[in-house]
Amino acid sequence: MKKRYAFAVIPVLLVTFSSLASSEAAWQQLDKDVQKSCLAISALQEKKIEGKRTDFSDDVGYSAVVISGNYKFKNSQPVPGKELCLYNRKSKKASLEQMQ
Repeated sequence: MKKRYAFAVIPVLLVTFSSLASSEAAWQQLDKDVQKSCLAISALQEKKIEGKRTDFSDDVGYSAVVISGNYKFKNSQPVPGKELCLYNRKSKKASLEQMQ
């Protein structure tokens, strides 16, 4: 009886641990996708992601990051700026808004 129990538990543990590993890999891939999409549409120069990604609930379906860098205008010094990027996890599209 104990052997049957052990054989029943092993597959459950394997599935549990493999799903945790996949989940971590999926979160890392999401982080890369958000950064790539947001940085690609930003007009800032010398841009970088500030801090960590913030994920809204699945009901909302967005992840957010702040991008900092410099705006460069013709005949003027670079002006520091920040943008808020919202990434739609379902459509995989990013939207930007300048922060004040």
